[in-house]
Amino acid sequence: MSAEGSGGVPEDPGGIRTRGGRWALRHPVAVATVLAAVLHVVWFFSFANSGGDLAAQDAWAEFVGRHPDSAYNLAWYGGMHPVSYSVVSPYLMHVLGVRTTMMIAGTVSAGLLALVLTRCRGAVREPLWPALAGVFGLLCNALSGRVTFGLGVMFALGAVAAVFCWPRKWAERRWAKAAVAAPLAGLATASSPVAGLFLGVIAAALFLSGRRPGAYALGLAPVVVVGLSAWLFPFSGTQPMKLGSAWLPFMFALLIFFLVPKRWKTVRIAAAVYAFGTFLTWAIDSQVGSNVTRLVMLFGGAVLLAALPYEVPRSRRWYAVLLAFVGLNAWITTNSVTDIVRTTPLAAWSRELAPLVDQLQKAGADRGRVEVVPASSHRESSAFPSYVNLARGWNRQADLERNPLFYDDTLTADSYRTWLDRWAVHYVVLPADKPDSGGKDEAKLVRAGLPYLQQVWGDKNWQLFKVHEPTNLVSGPATVVRAGADQLVIDVRQAGRVLVKIPHSPWLGLVDGAGKAVAPPQETSASKARGGDGDGAAGSSRKEFANTAGCLFKAAPDDEGDVWTELLVPAPGVYRVAAKYQLPRGTPCPEELIRQALGPPLRPAAPVR
Repeated sequence: MSAEGSGGVPEDPGGIRTRGGRWALRHPVAVATVLAAVLHVVWFFSFANSGGDLAAQDAWAEFVGRHPDSAYNLAWYGGMHPVSYSVVSPYLMHVLGVRTTMMIAGTVSAGLLALVLTRCRGAVREPLWPALAGVFGLLCNALSGRVTFGLGVMFALGAVAAVFCWPRKWAERRWAKAAVAAPLAGLATASSPVAGLFLGVIAAALFLSGRRPGAYALGLAPVVVVGLSAWLFPFSGTQPMKLGSAWLPFMFALLIFFLVPKRWKTVRIAAAVYAFGTFLTWAIDSQVGSNVTRLVMLFGGAVLLAALPYEVPRSRRWYAVLLAFVGLNAWITTNSVTDIVRTTPLAAWSRELAPLVDQLQKAGADRGRVEVVPASSHRESSAFPSYVNLARGWNRQADLERNPLFYDDTLTADSYRTWLDRWAVHYVVLPADKPDSGGKDEAKLVRAGLPYLQQVWGDKNWQLFKVHEPTNLVSGPATVVRAGADQLVIDVRQAGRVLVKIPHSPWLGLVDGAGKAVAPPQETSASKARGGDGDGAAGSSRKEFANTAGCLFKAAPDDEGDVWTELLVPAPGVYRVAAKYQLPRGTPCPEELIRQALGPPLRPAAPVR
């Protein structure tokens, strides 16, 4: 038998003619799965620190573990919906463990990718080698700590496998294929919207190549998940995408388009769609931003290596494919090493945090927010939420949206004081760790000394500053008893309105001391008997409501454009603001009560004549 394949290259490019080598060539799925498992175990013991994206995932897993029924996390940025991060991954990470989830997702993903390559044997002549390239891409994803995205990729590959690897004997059962692929596509998006976006790229390629059933199976569920999430759990923000981040994925997408075999129609269309999407992401600010780079980083190497046997050895195109493959892997390797170096936290975050926490607890810092100048590792985002609510956290989109002064060169002593008041910050912590790009100027400012910050404690790892005359979390006849990640406890001295500096969410409501949601105001029996229409028109009666336990409504935007929450209380007492998963959402005030509380609208001033 000839040692040459039909493409003119050795069928055994690694020179492995041993019995074990031949077995490996015949069983790429098993080889890729086992190798991925081993490499992810090595990652777990050698590189899985507590910084970077792992810090964010640790924080979300801990939050849903402590408060599984809470729809609003008050420990970050004043308040964030867990669903705006991921619908399902925090719960899975809490149950399985963040790093265990990464190992499982990476291993299963490697097996699924190898399965897809193997079942495409008519197009992929030697699936083992591209499968191993995919294993390396998945390892780099683990090195960067992207567990949530890795989980989404696992479900996405499952959906792709259902479309491309469906048994031939069931070829006529398209409904069954869709019944498998669509839920997996939905789970992928519910785990990571970025993974759902990449499924959209594949769905678009299938649609444009005339394979409509597969396109619908992969593309419709992500749209539904994203639409429902955005509607029920609103979130705004942008992820930066500079030219330096955009040109590499754009270039490699074009290289794939021009270098893979022309009969790989779906792959080439996907590459073109991805390149166009990368350009749009760079040109138009969005929540996707630099996250768009991940698709080609994960699978670009596998696609290029799968295309190599189709070229004449040592021809110009053969060298072009090989150089593209080497260049892409050099890029993702450098990126992963940089992520490890940049996000590895100092040991003090784990071993010497207790003295600082003790000082914060003694000072009653849990009655306001605490600003921890963000470290490059972002370890603060998971280290503190169990004790105090942070003014910031680790979500670049939210940080850019709510705290632009740290990015647009407008940070001064005066603007910083305004920002501290805006977010009701009572204490500032300056770690000795290297600051994040969004904290470098802040660290310099705090370290240089500010008249409204008084250092009250410090050691070699931390400096703790007290804000002089800080703004309270509540305004009006009320004081904060405790500000926790799941609820804000307020002691109100008299009936009336209380402004609460929590960004408004329709999920916010009131709960009793046992954490059970209280009923919203109900229309009185007398009002129902009168049949009031609530519009206050002449000849009609206004609806009346009994506000026995309090209610919440959206405050008017302030001078900064912030939309806070207002509490309307019927009597003095202790009130607890929380956000339980329930329908209808929250404890909203009826419009009639809001109008009564706000009073009649001001008449416009008479024109000066």
